[in-house]
Formats: sequence, structure tokens, C-alpha cells
Amino acid sequence: MNLAKIGLKIPTKPGSRLLLKKIKFGVGTKTKNNGISPSKLTAIGLAFFILLAPNFSQARTFDPHNIITDQELTDKNSLSKAAIQKFLERENSVLARFSQMVEGSTLKASEIIWEIGQKHNINPKFLLTTLEKEQGLIHLSQATEKALDWATGYGCYGGTCKEKYRGFYNQVEASAETQEIYNQKASQFSFRIGITTTSFDGFNVTPQNQATANLYIYTPYVGYSPELGVMQSYGGNRLFWRIWHRYFTDQKFLDGQIITFNGNYYLIEKNTKRKFASAEIFLADHPSNETINVSSKDIAAYPDGESINFKENTLVKSAGSGQIYLLAENQKRPIIDNSALALLTVFQIAITENEIPTVSDTQLNGYSLGTLIASAPVYPQGKLFRSSDGKIWQIKDGLRHEVDDVVWQSRFNSQTPTTITGAELENYPTGSPVKLKDGSFVKNDNKYYLISDGERMKIEDETVFDRIFGLSKKNSALTISTALLEIHGAGETIDYIDDTIQDSAQVTPTTSSNNTYSALFESMNPDGLIMVNGQSQSVTVKFKNTGDTNWQTGEVWLEVTDKEAEISSFGVADKINFSESSVSSSQTASFTFDLTAPTDKSGLLTQDFALYYNKNSTPTKITSIGKFIIVKAGISAQILEHNIPVAVRNNWRPIDITMKIQNTSADTTWLARKTALEIYNLDGTSSYFYDPNDWVRQEVAAVPINKTEIKSGEVGEFKFTLDPRGIKPGTYILNLQLKLLDKDKSVYLDGRLEWHREIRVD
Repeated sequence: MNLAKIGLKIPTKPGSRLLLKKIKFGVGTKTKNNGISPSKLTAIGLAFFILLAPNFSQARTFDPHNIITDQELTDKNSLSKAAIQKFLERENSVLARFSQMVEGSTLKASEIIWEIGQKHNINPKFLLTTLEKEQGLIHLSQATEKALDWATGYGCYGGTCKEKYRGFYNQVEASAETQEIYNQKASQFSFRIGITTTSFDGFNVTPQNQATANLYIYTPYVGYSPELGVMQSYGGNRLFWRIWHRYFTDQKFLDGQIITFNGNYYLIEKNTKRKFASAEIFLADHPSNETINVSSKDIAAYPDGESINFKENTLVKSAGSGQIYLLAENQKRPIIDNSALALLTVFQIAITENEIPTVSDTQLNGYSLGTLIASAPVYPQGKLFRSSDGKIWQIKDGLRHEVDDVVWQSRFNSQTPTTITGAELENYPTGSPVKLKDGSFVKNDNKYYLISDGERMKIEDETVFDRIFGLSKKNSALTISTALLEIHGAGETIDYIDDTIQDSAQVTPTTSSNNTYSALFESMNPDGLIMVNGQSQSVTVKFKNTGDTNWQTGEVWLEVTDKEAEISSFGVADKINFSESSVSSSQTASFTFDLTAPTDKSGLLTQDFALYYNKNSTPTKITSIGKFIIVKAGISAQILEHNIPVAVRNNWRPIDITMKIQNTSADTTWLARKTALEIYNLDGTSSYFYDPNDWVRQEVAAVPINKTEIKSGEVGEFKFTLDPRGIKPGTYILNLQLKLLDKDKSVYLDGRLEWHREIRVD
């Protein structure tokens, strides 16, 4: 291995500080002794792990035993040099502008990655994923020299790094060559194919292939995966997997999408392709234009799943057990008796048990077990109704679910709903709104999303339609409201690399449009901010003038905004001038201002710090840098359940309400008798729904009744009544506030000091 580090050329728009504060992370062997003994390394921080996505999407299924395949690890020809360079430029990566002297020649980062992949038979996609996992070098537009020198974390353990592995080229080559060593000495490691080994975060892993075993040797952590019971805050191999599937996977279609190849139809589900047994079964529930034509490479990326042998809402009887099931929404719901079966006759599915076909248990393997259908549930298959106010509802299993017009048109084919009165509708408790069908492409605020497993997957690069999904899918995307979009939780981002670019394509180097104005970020003080809601903090940000033009106050300024937004959640002024009277070339400008943490947001928040100057009276960006600020809620809680109605009548008797609220604070215990759930009108006056015969006092509706104290993670149950009698018809807002009277503290309910619920009085 030639670990050459002859010289280093700094990028044209370099940074001097890594944007993410690092924490101890799960890693594996990264030394070059014998490549066997596990060790620990300071690697990518929790901040980046959270950045990738705020939650854990189920549109893809994480399998800790099979993270990537052997073929994916060793596909050295998966990307050309041009494809790598274009990708880095598209992401505005610091590596797009990075180059290094290697054996007397200046090589771009893209050339280094490609050449090392060729030399060691390692997929450049694997190397790119590792660079992002360890130092965030794909998404960072600036990075410190230290981050570039230890780009893959190789040779670092116990808080120190071995000097001979310093340098970008050395790091990338060491990471690639290590994979060869792992393959050659596979039997000498704890993580081996087919052998169960406990990861450093306590999960029993049985690698199904050598590539997955290699990942655990290098990083012996599964990573934060609550669905697997892995709760430690490590990125680990879960982080590798998420990066891989965001940018590089061959499995480019997500759960709920339907693909077609050679006249056959397949449903993508849990990383597999489920073949429809016939075109008739497919067309019974899906329009023909719902499919996406795919290549042989696309179809080969998915292992076969269980076939789909039945239409939606089919009744079958198990040959093995004699149990009758309703097959719907990929579930088999047991029907317990003939009276329950009679509930389904309105749908003309079956009248008697004798009409129901008997099928093998093998044909039912692809269906998960659903809830029982007894004689009590109302509309177990769901039925559409239209209320007097024009809203459409689906009543299913005794609950009513609001149906947006777009959902009604696209999911239910504008099926004519049955008229229902408001009084009849009120007999059914309110469930969650009906979501769009999985596989739907939607558009909101000129941004495109794919709905998968009920979540919205943002399509970051619209060219993915041309390359993968088809331009017709973009043109036919449903335009939806923000309210409808947001009932679908935020999932992962779709940002696939264009791996079709060949080296014959012209690669245009990235250049700056600012010939006389340029700058280098120097520092932010204090850095690595952790704030609580409402806290103010004075901050100084410094940029060095690296151009040849003197900066004058008012002609060069700083703007601070949320990522991809025009304003800052931290209440920063539109323009911030530097404190010096002027800043000459090579001098430093200091910008001092206050950040005030928002009261309605918490978690990891991104702020962009952008430097501007006036070019022909037009604000023109010189450079920018992103920073992450952690905002903690002072005391927080989450509403898990409630039965507050959306509408009442003013001649009803007081309505019994139960709310279950979880204490999500880190270390604050609530004393039940001092934890007050207060209810006001929107303007803070006493609530119209005050019940003097039930409430503790005029503003306090309830205190927890199930426990004497509610510890962190525990749930308090609040019971009270709402008295609508005599209230003038109209729409009102219930303003709920939770307060710890003994601590004189307000609790952030679902991230807010005030939790509002609209209620209509008829």
C-alpha cells in the first residue's frame, strides 16, 4: 500500500472548523497491525445521525444481519470519476473542491476515491458512504484540515491517532485495504458469516455475508434502532445503512411502489419484491398507470417475497385451521363467528360460509395477522360517508376518520359516499385521518414527495424522475395541502446519485463567481451551543477576508437563517454588520448578535450563517456555513391519548374527558397533587367549558389521578368534564396548559407552552 502524502491543496472554499461536534461513537478495528483486534475511535457525532432524519422511516426495512451484499462491496465499476465529481458538486461537498498531491500529481478527491476503488476492488460508493459516516464529508460544504486528514477515522483509537495514517489519500486507501484484509482473514474475527456475535451495543448479530461481517469488524455497533431494542445513541452500522440507501442503493423503489418487468407486476415490501399471481389480481385493485417500468438490474436488486394471490377484501378459509380470514391491507383478519361474517354481506363478499374458498396456509404467508372481526365492530372494511358540512369520513371498525378530497379522489376513486347526519356521526369516536395510498407521488410548495408506509419521503433531486421513476410520475404528482402532507410523518430523503454518468461526460470544475470578494469562516464563540427554550445567548462569528477588496461596514454583512428558509427561528435580525469600521484583506471581521432559542421547537436545529456583499445593488453571497444548535425543552410532555370531541351540542350534559400525558422530561418528576392541567380560552380568559361541579378550580380542570407522582417516561391520567351547556354556537379553541405548581414551571406540551384544540358547539 502506498500511503503517499506529499502535499495538501486546500479547497477554494475551505472551512477551518468541522460543523459537527463529535461524540464517542461505535467503531471497530481501524489500525493496520493485523486488522483483527477491535478498538474504539472518536467518530461521527450524534448530531449528524439526527441530521439525516428526524425519525426512523419504515419505508425501508433495516436488517442488521444483511446491511449490504458482497457484490455491492466489491463493485469497483459502479461509478465513474465523472459521476463521483458530479455527485460531490451537486451536494456542495467540501470534497468537490478538495485536491491533494500524490506522487507528484495533483488529484481531486473524486479521482482519489475512484483510483483506490479500482486498485483494491472496492466500490467507490462504499468509500463515499464511509467518508460521510465518519466525518460528514458529503454533506459538509466546509471542513477542518483535521477532518480531512482523518477522513475515515482509520488509525484513531483511545483519543489519539497514528501519524502515519494522516492524510486524505492515506485514510481512503487504508479503509479500502482493510476490507481486503477482513476478507482474507475472515475466520480470525469474532464477526463471521453465520456466527452470532453480540455487538458493542448489546444486539446479537448473525452476518449473512462477508460484507456485513466486515462492517461490524470495522464498527462493532448496530446503532440506534428502537424497533430492535437498541437504544444507545450511536450511529453505528444503522447510520452507514441510512447513508447508503439515501444516495447509493440499487433498491431505489420503496415500500408501496409497484414495478413491472417482462409483463409481470411486483409490489415492493420490506426490501423484497412480491409478485402478483396474475394481471387480473393486480388490475382489480390498481390502475395500470400506477406501475413503473424497470430494468433487469432494478428487478435483480430485490429478493423474492411472498406472492400476492388474492384481491383486496377477499374472504378465504385456511385449509390447515379452518379459520376464515378477511384479507385486506396486507393483513389477514380472523372472523370469529357467523354473526361477524354477516357484517360483510353488505359488501357482497359472501353470504354463507360455504361460499368461501379454502386456500393453503402457504398462500397466506405474506399476510400479517390483523385484529379480530367479531359481531361488535362497525364497518370492519370501512365505508364512506358525507356529513352535512360537506366533509367526507370513513367509518371503519367503529371509528370515524376524516378523508381529504385528494385522498377521496385518489384512494377511493371518488366513490359516492352515503349521507350521514351530524348526530349519527357523533356516535363514532374520531380516529386519525386517512392517509394517501402508498406509492403516491405528491407535490407541495414546489417540492416533490413519495408516500411510502404512510410517510412522506422528500425527493431532493428532481432528476430522479427522469432517471428512475419516469417523468410522467412527476407530471401526474398530486398537488396537496400542507395539512394533508403533514399527516404523513417525515421519512428519509431520496437523493440518489446519478451513476449513469460516464467519464466521457464533460466535468466542469466548480469555480467561484466572486473574483474580488472571498472569505473563510474562522470561528463561532461559543460553539456547540446547547440552549433551552426561550434562552438568549450572545454569539460572535468571525470570517477572514481572503479576497483583495476592503470590506466597509454596511457593504458586507451576515445573515442568519434556518436551513433552506428566509428567516431564523432564533429571532436574529435580517442583517448583521461587523463591529470593525473596515476589514482589509487577510483581516478578520467580527459579527456579534443574540440568539434566542425558539419556544415552540426543540431538538437539533440547523442555522445557516451566510456572508453577503452588494454587487450592483444586488445582495450576492460570498460564502456560508451551517451550524447545529441543540435546543432542549425545559420541562416537556407528550399527549398520548385524549377523547376531546371535535363537536358538541350546547344542550348536552357535561362530557367525560380522559387525557393520557407522558412525562418526557429528562429528569423532572411531577407530583400529582401539584401538577395542574389548566384550560383557558384562546385569549387566556376563563374557559367557556368550565364545569364547577367537576374542576379543581376555575382554571384547573384536573390533576393526575393514577399515580402520586409521574416520573420521567411515565404516563399521567387526567380526567375531567367539559360543560357545553348554554354556550353560544360557534367554533372555540381549548387552550390547555400543564403547570408544575410546586416548581412554578410550565411544561411544554407537545413542544408548546399552550396546546390548542378546536371544538365546535352546535
